[in-house]
Amino acid sequence: MLTLEEIFPPFALRIAGGPLELAVMRDDDLPELVELVRGGIQDAGAPMPFLRAWHQEPFAPGASDGFPASSVRWWWTQRAICAPADWRLALVVRREGELVGMQDLHAKDFARTRVVRTGSWLGRAHQGAGTGTLMRQLAVGFAFDELGADQCESGYIVGNHASAAVSRKVGYADNGRQRIVQHTQQGEVGAEEQRVVVTPASFVRPEVQPRIAGGDRLRRFLGIEWAPTQR
Repeated sequence: MLTLEEIFPPFALRIAGGPLELAVMRDDDLPELVELVRGGIQDAGAPMPFLRAWHQEPFAPGASDGFPASSVRWWWTQRAICAPADWRLALVVRREGELVGMQDLHAKDFARTRVVRTGSWLGRAHQGAGTGTLMRQLAVGFAFDELGADQCESGYIVGNHASAAVSRKVGYADNGRQRIVQHTQQGEVGAEEQRVVVTPASFVRPEVQPRIAGGDRLRRFLGIEWAPTQR
């Protein structure tokens, strides 16, 4: 009988470094993930960090249009569309075994663009301890060293000083601003997003040595031709 990792190779991926381990979200992670979101993500007074205020939806277990069902569908969708032309890896982040946040990696037409986009968040109780910087370093390093990306792009809402600080520490440079629409609990609002980009030349590597498992399976699954020794 095939294992789950053989059926869906992204499940074999493990990116570890220091006290952190990143792995593609599984259904068994969902109860912890839901409780983490319920504990809060956004600091009071900080700008809403997402395009949609999914983290502020009323807690309504069993309701199809409330949290957590609405968010679970989105996380499952990321898994369902994962294919060479358009892929998204929703990685749960654990610090010494405890689920503390999520780190996303996604790309379209990666074979031609070699561009990976990242997004991340941490539970409020786990912010300010260096976890956000290290998890981003591990994800970006994986994109460069294991997937052969030429650059990683990200963005944050202007005024989100914590996200801006993480980007600077990892080596991102400003890459222009754009006006976007956010869907808040009070309705649609305009916001300014700062785009940032990091390349292998500007990337600030973590002090810890990353440990990767399952990278070869993921490359085959996504049709990525790259040998990690080319770093």
